[in-house]
Amino acid sequence: MANQTLAYITLSGIPLQFDFEWPFHKSTSGADFHVLHGVVQLADGSGLHADIAVHLSLTVVDKLPSLDEKDARNVVINALRKETDRKQLEFLRSGKRQPIPLSSRFLNFRQGTWSFEHATEEQISEAVLDKIFWLGTRLSPGPVLVADPCDSLYLGTTTAKLFEVGKRLEQDGLFTMRGDLAHPLPALEAKAAHFEQRAQAAIEALQQKHAYEQAR
Repeated sequence: MANQTLAYITLSGIPLQFDFEWPFHKSTSGADFHVLHGVVQLADGSGLHADIAVHLSLTVVDKLPSLDEKDARNVVINALRKETDRKQLEFLRSGKRQPIPLSSRFLNFRQGTWSFEHATEEQISEAVLDKIFWLGTRLSPGPVLVADPCDSLYLGTTTAKLFEVGKRLEQDGLFTMRGDLAHPLPALEAKAAHFEQRAQAAIEALQQKHAYEQAR
């Protein structure tokens, strides 16, 4: 069975865990949007987290089949992944609710689809390896779903492409594929320093941005 931890990796390699208070509810302030509260935690063992309030504008409400978790979760997670890499989320030890707009800037109006990242072939390969390492060896060791619809939406690709990349990377001996599940091998654990340093560099860049803004 695939890993069930609600955790995903950003394009820059930052592992995140998510906890949401479903469902969306109308803003109590009288503003014209729906709100979803939740917590995004850095899954690096630091204990740092961001308390968030996702603000879903009326412009994009009609782009979702419903506001239920099953229809909105992937879009919310991917917006938060992108905002993390854009250094918009501030990760703290104490709580400070941060508004995160989920608006039309995440839409491709020409194609009528959601648009988060436009990952290159190299970035897709890196994203697959990041996910298998963090989920498969750290957050909840075990098999990891490679052809994940949430990841394909985030990266701007297809689940078929993710599966193809997984099968190609399998040849490096870091994991084995059984169906669309990747099973980590000791050789992947041996490369832990690479994944941890990559994540730490991205986290430090994010934290430095917020430290600079606070010092101004």
